Amino acid sequence: MPESKRVRLKDIAAEVGVSTMLVSIALRGMPGVSEKTRKKIQACADKMGYQPDPALSALADYRRRTRPANSYAQLAFVTNYPTKDDPKWSYTNEFLIGAKKRGLEYGYDVVPYWLREHDCTQRKASSILFNRGIKGLLIAPLPEDNGHLDLTWKYFSAVAIGTSMATPKLDQVAFDHHDAMQVALHKLRQKGYQRIGLLLRNPSMRVRHNSFDAYLGDQYRVNKETTIPPLLQDDFSSSEFWQWYDSHKPDVIINDSDLTILDLLNERGLKAPSDVGVICYSKFSTENTHISAVNQNLQTIGATAVDRLHTNLLRNAYGIPEHSNAILVQGDWSEGTTLRDSSAKKAKRQKKSAS
Repeated sequence: MPESKRVRLKDIAAEVGVSTMLVSIALRGMPGVSEKTRKKIQACADKMGYQPDPALSALADYRRRTRPANSYAQLAFVTNYPTKDDPKWSYTNEFLIGAKKRGLEYGYDVVPYWLREHDCTQRKASSILFNRGIKGLLIAPLPEDNGHLDLTWKYFSAVAIGTSMATPKLDQVAFDHHDAMQVALHKLRQKGYQRIGLLLRNPSMRVRHNSFDAYLGDQYRVNKETTIPPLLQDDFSSSEFWQWYDSHKPDVIINDSDLTILDLLNERGLKAPSDVGVICYSKFSTENTHISAVNQNLQTIGATAVDRLHTNLLRNAYGIPEHSNAILVQGDWSEGTTLRDSSAKKAKRQKKSAS
């Protein structure tokens, strides 16, 4: 039986009575086609059994990768901080570095774009980006914990970095805070710690309570009778910390701000790990390498966001997705020097048993 002929864009165009280019634009979800015409073209494509040719998609991808650098398509790394170069958000430069490196592998030039440039509205910024030929957006973490952007989303394929963007629901790539807390707790039990305290300086809502929930779940399952209530205040005084510390006497403290906890312990001359253990469950890998920690590799997160955005662009997935996807990037364990050695703890227990 002869193989059925593949339906081409020109076949659909002839059937509907429009240009091949218009069919291509409509099926990719790009602007420039009325909704009525788009639906008509899509219905015709479905009726005729049209399927994109994966070989042609692969060829287009190859051409993008091998084109000269001066002809790279651009992706925008979009920020919306109150000021353009606010040092509070300097850590996001690591996302950009990772995104740029991965973008070059695919044939993209990833460029930063601050939405508030020249007091632009977000709608005006959308038009600027679109007129520059930018179709892919990487949304950097927003300054708000439940952030919202009102861009003209139908123009773009977009991926959010982190979990601060609440609406609209885009595909996102974020650090796996839940897994990182579980790794930290597992390491502490291996080292013999029993009274595990949690100190969070950053708002738990910003990471959708993932680390907080992992901690409480673990304490309920493993250590229900002696659970230490966590200290969750982003602006507490040292007196509040010491009241909590003296009341509950933790033998180790999990935190998300390693410098803060070390400064607090120094007020009483306490040292880690001899007086109390210290572990950061979400440390940036480039900072304070002596701290025992689960590290966030921000460049890997930025690169993974480009991977996802590239896939969406190949699929012509523009606008707000009907069902968004989340990719969680797990952290790396760094032993550091602020926790006691597990072998030393084991030897101490054996010596005590022998006596």
